[in-house]
Amino acid sequence: MNGSYQLLKFLSRVCCRLSDRSAVKMGHILGEFFWMLIPNRRKKLALRNIFRGNITKDVKTAEEISKAAAVRFGTIGMSVFRFPLLNKKNISDYVVIQGKEKLDEILASGEGCIIAGNHCGNWELEGAALALYGYPILAVGMKQSNEGFDKFIREYRSIPGQTVEYKTGVRDMLRRLKEGYFVGLLCDQDPGDTGLISPFLGQKTLTPTGPAHFALMTGRPVLMAFMHQLTDYTYEIIVEDPIYADKNLGKKESVRQITDDINKRLGNWIKKHPEDWFWLHNRWKWTDRFYPELKEESCAAENRKGKIWIDSLLCGLSHPGNWKDSDLLSWLEQQGRIAGQSGGVPGRSWVYSFYS
Repeated sequence: MNGSYQLLKFLSRVCCRLSDRSAVKMGHILGEFFWMLIPNRRKKLALRNIFRGNITKDVKTAEEISKAAAVRFGTIGMSVFRFPLLNKKNISDYVVIQGKEKLDEILASGEGCIIAGNHCGNWELEGAALALYGYPILAVGMKQSNEGFDKFIREYRSIPGQTVEYKTGVRDMLRRLKEGYFVGLLCDQDPGDTGLISPFLGQKTLTPTGPAHFALMTGRPVLMAFMHQLTDYTYEIIVEDPIYADKNLGKKESVRQITDDINKRLGNWIKKHPEDWFWLHNRWKWTDRFYPELKEESCAAENRKGKIWIDSLLCGLSHPGNWKDSDLLSWLEQQGRIAGQSGGVPGRSWVYSFYS
C-alpha cells in the first residue's frame, strides 16, 4: 500500500509545480497514454454503447467520441493531482456555476438534498468545486481494491472540503441528510441485480433507484448537475431544476417518476455532449443478463445500423452485385485499407459482427 500511495503523492507534488498551460499538456499526454492501454475489446464496447444509445450512425464519429471520452481521463487525473492548489479564493478562476441560486436555496433551508451523481465531464473537479463554493458535499463511494490508491483518493477528495465515506447503511445516509449534507449518489452506472427498468438513451435500462428512494424517505429534492469544459483551463457546472416526488403518486410510481426523470435529463445531456460521458463502462451488462429479450431488441437495432453503414459505403462504388459474403468482406477490408488515412473504417471482424 505504502509504495503506490507514496508514488501518487510524489506525482502530485510534481504536477503542482507545473504551470496551468503545462498541466493541460501533461493531462492530454496522460490521456493519450491511457487510451493506448485500453484493451481493444473495451474500445469495441464503447462503440457498441454509442450505437446502442443512438448517438450517431457514423463509425468515424463514434470512434472520435469514444476516444475523446477516454482521453479526458488524463485531464481528470491531473485535476486530482493539483487539488492542493485549489482554494475558496481561486476556485472561481477555474469553475463557474450556472444555476447557483438553486444550490443556495437548498443550503439556506439547512435540510440537504440528494445529488444524482454522474460521470459527465470532469466529475472529480465538480465535487471539489462545489465543496470549495461552500456546499456541504458528502461523496459516497466504493472502496478501491488497491489500498494505496484508495488512501490517496480519499485524502485528496477531502482536501477541497468534501466529506468522503464508503457506502453505508440507510440510517447513516438519512442522518447526513438531516444534518444538511448534499449527498451524492451515482445514477449512471449498472446497478447489478438491483434497480428498475427505465428508458435511457432509447433503451430499456436497469437503473439505480437510490436517489429516488432517499428523496421519498426524506422529502428532499434530487438535484442534477453537469460539468462541462469551456476552455483548456475553465469549466462550468450547470445545475438543473430540482426533482421532487409527485405527492399524488404511490411509492412505486414515485420511484419510477423520479428515476425516469433522472434518466431523461442524463440522456439529454449525453446527446448534447456525448464526448463528456463514460462510454467505456458496460452500462447494459446486467440489463442484458436479466432481460435477454431487451438485448435481442438492441442487437437487432445494431444490425440494422451496421447494414446502413455498409449500404452507405457501397453506394456509388463499382462492385459486382452477386458477391458471396466472404467476397464482400474482403472487398470491405480492402476499402478499409484505402480509407485508412481517415481512420473511419472498421476492420473485418467489426463489420462481420454487425452484418451477420
